Amino acid sequence: MREESNYLAEILVATTWRCNLNCTYCFIRNHQIAHESEQMTPEIAIQIVDLLDKALVHFETICIHFYGGEPLINLPAVKAMVDRACQKKPGRFRFAITTNGYTDNPSVFKILEKGSFQIILSIDGPEKIHDQCRRTITNKPTHATVLKFLESVKEKTHCWVRGSSVVRSEWSLKNAIEYLSKLPVDAFKAQAVRAKIGSPFSLSDKEKSNYLNELEEIGKTVISEIEDGHVPKDDRFSNRVLQLLTGKKRDSFCGAGYSTFGITPDGTILPCLLMDEKEAAIGHIKDNLTEWIKNGQKWRKEHNVRIECNNCSAIKLCGGGCYAITPVCGEEECEIVRKNCEVASLIYSHFKRNPEKLLVLAGIL
Repeated sequence: MREESNYLAEILVATTWRCNLNCTYCFIRNHQIAHESEQMTPEIAIQIVDLLDKALVHFETICIHFYGGEPLINLPAVKAMVDRACQKKPGRFRFAITTNGYTDNPSVFKILEKGSFQIILSIDGPEKIHDQCRRTITNKPTHATVLKFLESVKEKTHCWVRGSSVVRSEWSLKNAIEYLSKLPVDAFKAQAVRAKIGSPFSLSDKEKSNYLNELEEIGKTVISEIEDGHVPKDDRFSNRVLQLLTGKKRDSFCGAGYSTFGITPDGTILPCLLMDEKEAAIGHIKDNLTEWIKNGQKWRKEHNVRIECNNCSAIKLCGGGCYAITPVCGEEECEIVRKNCEVASLIYSHFKRNPEKLLVLAGIL
């Protein structure tokens, strides 16, 4: 297995904070509204690619993950970045995008194909469920357009697609998974809504209990798929199972500040795109070539493991909690992460006598 920290850097890039949807449960909506006027220019997009190529020499591959906002609103910046990256050493860059799929621009698919994108497509469920929350800023439903987008991706590109759903009150994890499994996607994920306790769509105590039980059922399905030599389409447990297989301990929740960074539309660099620019900025693309990397490492040392996580049973598999999400969702987020770690341990234990079967999770078998 490759050492991930030396192999891959993931850079979340917001080409715009604008969004063409007004999802009722969006946990970064307030941030978007405050910065909606910011729009990345193609010139900045090109500068970002050049900077990453020169500065991240200690990484073999750089994944540029378009985020936002809705990235496809600013197609010129996306295209400029893909075109520039394709001029670099083959394999140096790869691309991912988190998108709501609400577009009818035919040129989108040429860009996605050129960049061989991994697409994370937000689609919550059937029309009634999806359109309840995911509507345009003018209150139009979006489900039909999103399905058409998915159909076009499959017809016009060779892109890998992950269907992504938000589980909320009156829409269970089981229902979301059953729906996603019927779509023409390569993988899927469904996770609980990230909202403050008491928000309209947050899970009730009973729904949260059911959610945790349903995670165990997904774990059983994953075990069956691995036994059959298949890569699970729901891969939420895979990284932690492989972590147990290699015997490694996480020293942080994610790679923020070291192997993961965020870049805003104006070129500000953050340890993670979901953090507040004023509080967490570590540099700008026009600054010294590597100063932001040093600042990221400093940030990482100062935000390694939260004090409240030191005695948690899941600390070895979790790494200390997300500094961007945990402050929003609190203990509810931690409870779900602990359950994910618990199920990952159960999966690993099942294959303890035949650990080689777990290599399918790393794409080795």
